[in-house]
Amino acid sequence: MSLDQVAPIRAALMARRAAPAPPVDARRAGFEAQMADVPLPPDFTATRVQLSEHCSALLCGVEDASKERVLLWLHGGAFILGSSESYQPMAARLSRAAGAQVLVPDYRLAPEHRFPAPGEDTLAALDWLEAQGHTVETTAIGGDSAGANLALGAIQRRMAERGASPVHAAWLVSPYLDLTHSGASIAARAARDPFVDPAGMPETAQRYLGEHDPADPAASPLFGSFEGFPPTLIQVGSDEVLFEDAARARGAIEATGGTCVFQEWAGMVHVWPLFAHQVDEGGWAIEQGGAFLRSQAPENGG
Repeated sequence: MSLDQVAPIRAALMARRAAPAPPVDARRAGFEAQMADVPLPPDFTATRVQLSEHCSALLCGVEDASKERVLLWLHGGAFILGSSESYQPMAARLSRAAGAQVLVPDYRLAPEHRFPAPGEDTLAALDWLEAQGHTVETTAIGGDSAGANLALGAIQRRMAERGASPVHAAWLVSPYLDLTHSGASIAARAARDPFVDPAGMPETAQRYLGEHDPADPAASPLFGSFEGFPPTLIQVGSDEVLFEDAARARGAIEATGGTCVFQEWAGMVHVWPLFAHQVDEGGWAIEQGGAFLRSQAPENGG
C-alpha cells in the first residue's frame, strides 16, 4: 500500500474544500495547468479529429497499442471542466494498459452547455467511431466521475435505440450516476472524502441540469435500464461519498444477469487513477482496468 503517497493529496484537497470555491473559469484554468505539468511518454501521439459540428477529440495512443481496437474515454470534471488536452497523461496510461487507441472527446461543458449537450457529444463520438469502421467487437467505453455518467448513459441510449450495446465492455471509475444524490454514502462518508464536498453537490447538478429533473434516467443513468449490459468493471475508492452510486450500479447490472467486476480500493480518493504519476494505486488500477478490457476483447474470448 502507498497511503503515505495519498496523504499530501488528501491534505491539499481538504485545504481547497475549506476555501471559498473559485469561479468556474479559474477552476478550469487551474486544472489544465496542473495536468500540463504531468510528463507524457516519448512514444505517445495524439491527433485532433472532428467528431461533429460541436465536438472534436484527441485520438491518442502509445507506440505498441493496437490500431484496430479503441477505448472511448469520457473525462471527468463535474461536467464543467477537463479536456482532451489535460487528460493526455491519463490517455497514455489507458492506451498502454488496454493495448488500444484512446479517443477523448471535448464534449461541451456546463454551465454554458447544459444537459443534454454532453450526452449528445458522447453519441457523436460513437457515431464517428462507427464511421471509421469500428464495430462492437473493436470498441470499449469508459469514463471517470461525470464521464462515467456519460459513458453509462450512452450505452443505455444506444441499447434503447438499437436493441444492443454499442460496445463489448465498459470501465467506470468513481462513477457519478445519481444526480438526485440519494446514496447513503453521501452522508455516511462525508468526513472521509476530501475530494467531493456533499455541500456542493446540489450546485454541481444544477449547473449541469438547469431546471431538468435530476431523476430522469437520461441524466441519472443509475435509474435507467441495465438489461443486456456489456461486461463492466467498476472501480471506486473506499472513502468516496459516491461509493453507493458505484455499488448500486453493480447491483443493477447483476440483477439483470450481467457481469460486473467490482473493485473497492482501500483508502483511495475520488478518481485516484488521475494521480497515477503520484500514487502507485492509481497506476495499478489502470493496469487492472486495461487487463479487464484485454480479457473482454473478442479475440481473447471475451
